[in-house]
Amino acid sequence: MNANETQNGRITSLLLFVRTTDDLACACQQVGEFLTFCRSRQSGSFADGQLLGAWIDEHAVTELPQEMTLRLPTNEAIVLAVHESFSLWGVWAVASIEHVHPWENTDMGLSHDRVFDALFALTRGDARRVCRYSPAFTHDTPEKQVRAEIERLDTRHPLRITQPIYYDPVTGRLSLQNEERLPGGWTNE
Repeated sequence: MNANETQNGRITSLLLFVRTTDDLACACQQVGEFLTFCRSRQSGSFADGQLLGAWIDEHAVTELPQEMTLRLPTNEAIVLAVHESFSLWGVWAVASIEHVHPWENTDMGLSHDRVFDALFALTRGDARRVCRYSPAFTHDTPEKQVRAEIERLDTRHPLRITQPIYYDPVTGRLSLQNEERLPGGWTNE
């Protein structure tokens, strides 16, 4: 069983919903502090979930989806349900997402493409919504791999991908810069 899987076979993932790209840095700082607190207490659904990314959409922050349908390449549909959320109303919300994990190989989990597709499906038919996605990576992901994934996503979803978020899966800290590579590394300021 992986770290994010519960005994009932469900996986807990985290999604960040942010009003605008201008709010992303502040949201990362505040949500990182919240996740650090939850992980230090080892309680609740935010204590060990893995951050998938941030969906930047002013409507989703105030109208948080309760579930999203994810289509797999096999045309199987998986429902991702919002289990719990915590927010600074109208600016950002972090949601604990649960899904039944049908894959034998845990490496086949939620990719950035699958998450983007499920979120983008929520906006279909509303031409006024210009949403963006900020993929999350652990702080120890090689920079070359991050750049390659951003370029690949940007090719598939032009003008919809924004800067990556880095996170520490142990502490929950978030940053828009990979602070592991900065002098002093990951510190709680």
